[in-house]
Amino acid sequence: MARLRHKVAWQILRFPAYLFLMLKFNYTCVQAPKIPYPFILVANHVTDFDPIMVGCSFGQQMYFVASEHLFRRGFVSKLLSWLVAPIARVKGSTDTVSAMNIMRALKHKSNVGLFAEGDKSWDGRTGRLHPTTGRLIKASRAALVTYKLTGGYLTSPRWSKLLRRGKMHGRMVNVYTPDRLAQMTAEEITAAIDADIYEDAYAAQRREHIRYRGKALASGLENALYACPSCAQVCRLKSEGDQFSCTCGLTARFNEYGFFEGEDLPFETVAEWDAWQEQFLRQFALTAGEEPIYEDHGQSLWRIGTDHSESLVTSGTLRLYKDRLTLGGFSVPLGKLYQMGVYGPAHIVFSAEGVNYEIKSGRMRSGRKYLTMYGILTSAASGGGANAANI
Repeated sequence: MARLRHKVAWQILRFPAYLFLMLKFNYTCVQAPKIPYPFILVANHVTDFDPIMVGCSFGQQMYFVASEHLFRRGFVSKLLSWLVAPIARVKGSTDTVSAMNIMRALKHKSNVGLFAEGDKSWDGRTGRLHPTTGRLIKASRAALVTYKLTGGYLTSPRWSKLLRRGKMHGRMVNVYTPDRLAQMTAEEITAAIDADIYEDAYAAQRREHIRYRGKALASGLENALYACPSCAQVCRLKSEGDQFSCTCGLTARFNEYGFFEGEDLPFETVAEWDAWQEQFLRQFALTAGEEPIYEDHGQSLWRIGTDHSESLVTSGTLRLYKDRLTLGGFSVPLGKLYQMGVYGPAHIVFSAEGVNYEIKSGRMRSGRKYLTMYGILTSAASGGGANAANI
């Protein structure tokens, strides 16, 4: 009975959802043909509205995999579960339960939609897929559908709470039948998805020159960019209106096309600045001594239960050292902190000793700076790849 309700809700909500997206974001999409097999759809992740945008292309109902925090919003969460029953995934951990629920849905001839990056893009370029994506799809014996969204990064930048109106578009890219997937390795499947859904927002914008109108266009940029190329200091950059500036005097304007304007600026785009920032931070990490690398006041640590409940653990000053993370009376060695992640611009999630935690902030604070530095420090300690969910 529940599955029938979900299918009916899908058909009823598709048209008003598409109308809303067209009016709000100037969104258009191509209608997909009927897929004659149960399928897993994989799309790039650019906005909080992505599942709705993708769904507008399909008459066939699907269950989307969603971050666990979506299930902690009271009545809204209950309504979503009743209407569309998303599959929960705990960001910042390897969640075998969500994989089992995906398999269970496919076994019942249902379809599943997921965003294999697991995170929205910070710089406009599609991120790395989770390395188990190809194995999951191959093991499912379902078909694979790839889908690509464009224009989303400049419509709803990961680092800002404010939306802009320009142009967005969605389309199905490829359908891989179960027989075709059976002839491919898991690595080949992952590579095919990478090729199908990869998007570089700035490369596209240089070709198309679309205006993205909105208020306070630079608002929140310090969530993504926090190292200054002029004075080589961190956490001194601030946004106000369409201006982004450092206490050293560096000033940039973020225009309606998503580019920086200003005198003697070394970068035109967030992507260029971010590429420099990552290299700078790798060198910055080498100078870390016994003092905190980062610290922020007004933070609180919450334990997240398996039933999506929250309980306060402690509050105080968050500090990241070269070997540990502390908050109030809580301390965890980086080697025992499992796959840190970030949702929204500031919420930090991680697992330690089998427990899922979330750090909330009472003030503006970049969650990404902790995520990136954690990845750099753990990568250096292990001599290999980073443990961060998405740096």
